[in-house]
Amino acid sequence: MAFVYDAIDKDIGRKLREINPDPHFQQNHHQWLKEFGRQKVHDQIERVITIMKLCDNMDDFRTKFAKVFKKTAIAQQLTFGFDRP
Repeated sequence: MAFVYDAIDKDIGRKLREINPDPHFQQNHHQWLKEFGRQKVHDQIERVITIMKLCDNMDDFRTKFAKVFKKTAIAQQLTFGFDRP
């Protein structure tokens, strides 16, 4: 949710959680969107998958995701918030 819907627009993520608090089979978040919204979600998922393919682990993914989507506070927190070997 955070890497797809919230990354597109935080209000979209919040509204989808409100109207569909328990997504499951045949009641997924994307089903509440119009065609334009579904295309935005599809495009975002493609971006996320591309970033995932470049990463070695979840920390690496979060750092690269934050960099690509200009989430500087998240990138700094992930970079400086953990002790690395």
